[in-house]
Amino acid sequence: MKQRYTNHSTFQIERIYRATPERVFAAWSDRSSKARWFQPAEEFDFRIGGREFSRGGPPGGPVYTFEAYYQEILPNERLVYTYSLDQGEIRISVSIATIEIIPTIDGVKLIFTEQGTFLDGYDTPEQREHGTNVMLDLLGKSLGESNAATFELVSRRKFDASRNLVNRAWTEPELLAQWWGPNGFTNTFHTFDFRPGGIWEYTMHSPDGTGFPNRSVFHEIGPECIVLRHESRPNFILTFTIEVVDGGTEITFRQTFETEEEYNKLKPICEEANEQNLDRLGSLLKRLYE
Repeated sequence: MKQRYTNHSTFQIERIYRATPERVFAAWSDRSSKARWFQPAEEFDFRIGGREFSRGGPPGGPVYTFEAYYQEILPNERLVYTYSLDQGEIRISVSIATIEIIPTIDGVKLIFTEQGTFLDGYDTPEQREHGTNVMLDLLGKSLGESNAATFELVSRRKFDASRNLVNRAWTEPELLAQWWGPNGFTNTFHTFDFRPGGIWEYTMHSPDGTGFPNRSVFHEIGPECIVLRHESRPNFILTFTIEVVDGGTEITFRQTFETEEEYNKLKPICEEANEQNLDRLGSLLKRLYE
């Protein structure tokens, strides 16, 4: 019979993110935003007393069940929740987690503090702290990267799909129209000449029905990289690279503006819009794969 025992521990991790408090808080409070870096939730009731529930694990490995209840929510400032973690049918820990979001000159300092009770040696504070470090790195990647010196916004995403499938999502206009743009937007393509020097003209329709005419010119096309220049305002260069990694693909979505004024004006809008664009691509690739 296994000897029962508990291990009590507290650890704290700090991260600096080049993002607004609102975007960092949304990464915890918005279901789709959190699914970019955390196991997608089967239940997500983000309110005081609300429950978050998810199950997952490595292929062929044990199933881990995460069940959390929100204890305090201060938008853009602080979040406190209690949670249990099960491995199969075995409870391995019960914790309280506190997330503090503190504005800085360059963005946000996030302080993650966990006070945990680890049960019977199935998990350890050291393993949990390591896993949380990995989790917070993924959170940072989900916020995208910005470079004010080069007027660039960069989003990265890994998909369990082949490079050929990702290229199909670009080369077939009926597929491209399904994922291009942020949530709620649709597209009407007028011209789609997918070759170097070819023209892509379309109207993007917002959820309220407003139409936004767009014109781009393809500069480079290949299985590993697609480059276009957006010629209607705002002007920017979009570089989309596709790299084969670990049986899937890693996408880099790089948007480079021409002026500092346009970069500063559009950064708050395009950072999240670009992430939503890749969310929609991921959903399409999953449907195609299945």
